[in-house]
Amino acid sequence: MTMARSKILAPVLIGIIGTTILIGLSYWQVQRLSWKEDLIARLEVRLSSPPVTLPASLDAEKDQFRRVTVTGRFEGAPGKQGYADAPFLTTHETLGTGYRVIQPFTLSGGGRVMVDRGFVPLVLKNEGGAAVRPTPAPTGEMTVTGALLWPGERADPPYGARDNVWIARDLERMAALFDARPVLIVAETPSTVPGGKWPVSVPLTVNIRNTHLNYAITWGLLALAWSIMSVVWVRKEMGPHG
Repeated sequence: MTMARSKILAPVLIGIIGTTILIGLSYWQVQRLSWKEDLIARLEVRLSSPPVTLPASLDAEKDQFRRVTVTGRFEGAPGKQGYADAPFLTTHETLGTGYRVIQPFTLSGGGRVMVDRGFVPLVLKNEGGAAVRPTPAPTGEMTVTGALLWPGERADPPYGARDNVWIARDLERMAALFDARPVLIVAETPSTVPGGKWPVSVPLTVNIRNTHLNYAITWGLLALAWSIMSVVWVRKEMGPHG
């Protein structure tokens, strides 16, 4: 009896420990699923709410995706890197490869913020492999409506000093080049010149990947498989008469 117990001790312990860990991982993914669904719901509410005047004080967590309205002008003055905008290299599912034109916007009440004006094709922005062609903006005062975004992207360096091609929306560095607040508004309002087509506004949408349910099911099935294999192992160790 003692020998039989010692033979099954290892498979029993391994079975219990492994199954417990896998069930814990499955439960953790269920918790993450609840958190992600709540986050998506909150962001969708913000994007469907009427725009408000840009607050003087902002919180990246509380104000992410909040719709705002600002009045001012695109002055077109070059930043410290020598260019009037910060073109972020990207690919649009229907428009192809190009740039999101991010430019300082001088507020009528003073100060500057950064505005993502929209998408411009690569060929209309590049010259000699550098994103140096200007994207004209309307002259004079205008009102822009859009949603706040804190991209949280980092790269070192985030842009090429010679070609002005940005591979990361490093908001802090972008804003510093134009003496602007580290505030980015993704415009819904078109900012094309009369008769112009570009840039095309690409308003924010809630496009957050949510695969936690799949992971929860996967870990749960692995827990079931582990427990079954453990039972088979125990029965094998006990022998045909165990």
